[in-house]
Amino acid sequence: MAEAKCILQLDNKLGSMYKVFSNVVILALIFNFAPAQKATAQKFGHFDSEFVLNKMPDYAEKQKEIEALAGTYDKEVRSLYDELEKMRAELRASEVLLTPEMKKDREKAIQDKQGEALKKYTELFGYDGLYYKKIDELVLPLRNKVNQAVEVVARRYGLDYLFDKAESIGMIYTNPVHDYTEFVLEELGLKQEQGN
Repeated sequence: MAEAKCILQLDNKLGSMYKVFSNVVILALIFNFAPAQKATAQKFGHFDSEFVLNKMPDYAEKQKEIEALAGTYDKEVRSLYDELEKMRAELRASEVLLTPEMKKDREKAIQDKQGEALKKYTELFGYDGLYYKKIDELVLPLRNKVNQAVEVVARRYGLDYLFDKAESIGMIYTNPVHDYTEFVLEELGLKQEQGN
């Protein structure tokens, strides 16, 4: 029995030595044969897309067209809401003279007009409304042009990241050394006037 205990202890010692030895061999293999990673810093920069877009002559024209469209759509919606308010005022003024049936009919007409106004508003200014579709139709090609120029500038200057200052990504401070707006303008063929 004493011999069995000695054999078990010897076996446990050999087993633990084998584990330590195999771990050392594995680590040695990893460190000796793993390819060395080249440590390089990532390059980044920023630009201002709103500034670039405002320098594009087409953008100003598109903005005027969008503003005119917004005014037209706003008048359409506002006229429906004005009619709705007029109907409510008429109901309040003549409420005491109306029978319960007439009052219900007018309230129903007011609810219908309110639904019509809301539907029109959603159709024109909603998430997938005509106004935003028109913005995409007019401005998206210009934004794509800017994005292509940004990609060219980023590749030319070996940048890993090029952030847009105009978008709300939380840039509190930007070092002018890393500003590539001028290069984006140059890529688009737009000259920046001195003093801006």
